[in-house]
Amino acid sequence: MSVPGVKRLRLHKTLGKQIEALHRVRQPQARLQADPIEMPRRYRDPLDIEVVGLLSATLAYGRVGLFKPVVEKILSLCGGSPFRYVATFDAKRERPRFKGLYYRFNRSEDFVSFLDRMGQVIRQHDSLGRCFLSHYREADEDIGPALSGFIAALHAARPDALSRGLAYMLPSPEAGSACKRLNLYLRWMIRPDDGIDFGFWKAIPSSKLIIPLDTHVIRIAAYLGLSRRKSPDWKMAKEITEALKRFDPADPVKYDFALCHLGISGDCPLQADPEKCEACLLREGCRRGRRALRRIAS
Repeated sequence: MSVPGVKRLRLHKTLGKQIEALHRVRQPQARLQADPIEMPRRYRDPLDIEVVGLLSATLAYGRVGLFKPVVEKILSLCGGSPFRYVATFDAKRERPRFKGLYYRFNRSEDFVSFLDRMGQVIRQHDSLGRCFLSHYREADEDIGPALSGFIAALHAARPDALSRGLAYMLPSPEAGSACKRLNLYLRWMIRPDDGIDFGFWKAIPSSKLIIPLDTHVIRIAAYLGLSRRKSPDWKMAKEITEALKRFDPADPVKYDFALCHLGISGDCPLQADPEKCEACLLREGCRRGRRALRRIAS
């Protein structure tokens, strides 16, 4: 069942070909250095990648250069195997090693509680992936219910209440959150390995994914007419995903990396730049781009 309003969206007739072309050219490995997936990409063992991926994704708010040092510090504490470290995590023993570590909304105790919760889930299910898959149902319209169950399992892993910072790391679709960083993690784990994503959780089709709703995707989606919604919530993420399914029903979220990095790279700046709009592959399907081209022509 589609999100109300999606079928009424009128997309530019050439947008499908343009966004597919952007996807094909926006895959260079050099861009991975400016993406949080660079950190799990350092590892080979899928179990390590699941753990590092969840840690990297949940802290991926703000610029990569700001949160990356925090992830690096935690990884340095993990030793050679982040999975083994988390699976045997002892909060009392490890807490002093996290003293003074913080990042914006998150303090040291948030990191300790987060890793402890992951460890509890791993000990119960053997891996993060198995925990997530235990909540997935083929009949579900999208990944939302499974994600809600996965987050509920992490919440329930410790009896203490979630702090404000930890709640920010572990939002749920049930509360209406867009769950941008968690949807990013799911994209990494579920989409086929294309040099960017990993494709470990093969039991879940890519068609069930929801696009990670970061600030760049929100802005560019508005230019392209992919959503009319104003609030950056789960409903907006679903609406954009449903619109992208018109171009690739089986794998709509494959366009996320290209759209996001169009903003990150500065090729689509906040202030319209006619020269950049003229060079953009999406210019004909982009409302702002078409206005910029008309100004050049006049």
